[in-house]
Amino acid sequence: MEGEALLLTIALAAVAVAGFTAVTSTLVPPGGAWHPAMRLRQRAIVSTSFNVMFESFAPSIVFAANGDPRTSVAVASAGVAVYATGIVIWRGRQVVRAGGALTRTAIIVFALGPTATALFWANALVFGSIAVYALALCIQLSVAVVSFYSLVSAAEG
Repeated sequence: MEGEALLLTIALAAVAVAGFTAVTSTLVPPGGAWHPAMRLRQRAIVSTSFNVMFESFAPSIVFAANGDPRTSVAVASAGVAVYATGIVIWRGRQVVRAGGALTRTAIIVFALGPTATALFWANALVFGSIAVYALALCIQLSVAVVSFYSLVSAAEG
């Protein structure tokens, strides 16, 4: 399927980002303990990275079943859109309960997650494009990157 190499590259990048969790586990914030919202960010690095990794495989798997590239991307986008909608709502509620909803990082993540989700929906319903799918994956992966940098900066400061 055309674009498969791009998706595999994104999957590899996602695995690399997940590896940064090992770095964050060695960091200690001032005061010695992470706030619950910061622990959620650490989990977000791993879960978002692995989501992106597996989502990168979805169009190729669907393509193996139906042989139509556009339909494969649209179907994969629809599946990811449904899943991502649930995750955005669930993670948002967790961040609010943990008391971290008004931080700069949370606001950025609250913009990135729904943006990626909206792109998956638009791709499922309108575009059926591997480029839009890859863009949505990269935006989704940026949630993990922002979470990583927020943990590093909190530990430094």
